Amino acid sequence: MPSIKKEISGKATVWTMRNTKGNELKVTDLGARVISMRFRDKNFTNQFLLKNDESAGKVFVDGGEDFSKIIWQAEETLEGMKFSAELDGKSATVTYSISNDNEISIKYEADGVEDISTEMVFAMPDADFRACQKGAAWEKISEEKIYPVTEKAEVEMELGMFGYDPGCPIDYLDAGLKNAANIFSEALQIDLIVYATQNKIQAQAVDGGFAIKTSGSDAADGKIKSQTVYMIKNRK
Repeated sequence: MPSIKKEISGKATVWTMRNTKGNELKVTDLGARVISMRFRDKNFTNQFLLKNDESAGKVFVDGGEDFSKIIWQAEETLEGMKFSAELDGKSATVTYSISNDNEISIKYEADGVEDISTEMVFAMPDADFRACQKGAAWEKISEEKIYPVTEKAEVEMELGMFGYDPGCPIDYLDAGLKNAANIFSEALQIDLIVYATQNKIQAQAVDGGFAIKTSGSDAADGKIKSQTVYMIKNRK
């Protein structure tokens, strides 16, 4: 479990989750969104990976903005921060966590909706994309691209990965977590590996960086469970 610090910011509250390496994830109950990712590179320099405005990280329920404008109920858990909200007969929860191996996990659950998705806007210049599913390779990104993600992630579970604990193992691969994309920033010398259970990864160039949106959740009787993981690594 990361250390968690709480602070009031206007009408909203912000929680800072920090792992043992000093890397931080800031989230807020206003829209249950991410507002900052701080990563210390191999030179111990702080790199702020997200765009510094309200578009940094958003949650979309059925593609709308309604849930992003309200205060979600917040709860500190063993994983990190869990946010819950109900609106117009729809309910959703989002749980954020950061591991000591620099995996940032976002879990979504929803009831009575067709889809729940998130969009993260990264301030990582000179990004080079590589899609990991078969048949797709992203070079320097210049336009919006959408590919279905069909291949499961081929990763060996290690202590700390996605909260993995040998005493209480959770098999995220059987849950459908797939290696969606690899991104490398030449300027920051940082690799960003994206895993997702959703079947669509949308990447789009923005000023000074790029945006990634995961969507396409499979809803059974209006109930959704899905996850996105961003793994951050220094380039050796």
